[in-house]
Amino acid sequence: MKLKYKICFLVALLLTITSWLISISFWDKLPAVIPVHFGITGAADGWAEKSFLYVFLIPMLQTFVTALFIVLYYKPQYTNMPSTMWLMTLDKSHREHAFSLIRSMMAGTIITVGVLFTYMAYGMNIAALDKNAGLSPVVMVIILVAMFVWIIIWSIKIYKETKLFIKRVNKKEDK
Repeated sequence: MKLKYKICFLVALLLTITSWLISISFWDKLPAVIPVHFGITGAADGWAEKSFLYVFLIPMLQTFVTALFIVLYYKPQYTNMPSTMWLMTLDKSHREHAFSLIRSMMAGTIITVGVLFTYMAYGMNIAALDKNAGLSPVVMVIILVAMFVWIIIWSIKIYKETKLFIKRVNKKEDK
């Protein structure tokens, strides 16, 4: 694994651990009823009795997503990129270049997803203690826009490079 990917996955792992630590540290302080859903304004609009599932759901999901991204790092052909199965038919050097692009996209995505989950874990616990607190819509929009912009930019880059490679292969076959 390249150093840049190790750093990205380390950051994602640290964000996951942070979510767990937030949830664990708030467990004893939480009231009997906690927020489980937030509306578009960021205010809690759904409440439930405190339980292991509700308090630790965000860290559990974040752990699963982080693990999934690590698996996809080693098996990028299983991502939902439209051309990944076709890429398996290429020679190793061309396939590895395309997979490197996919891995770069996944590395940035897992960091933004980690930031989102960690912020949600913190916001949910704070809102449980202070009914006037909640998730900031501005922060949520910034994180989501950053994630979607990253994914769109890298998807276009992967598509263009794959399309360019297909043209090169077709030219060689025509000769």
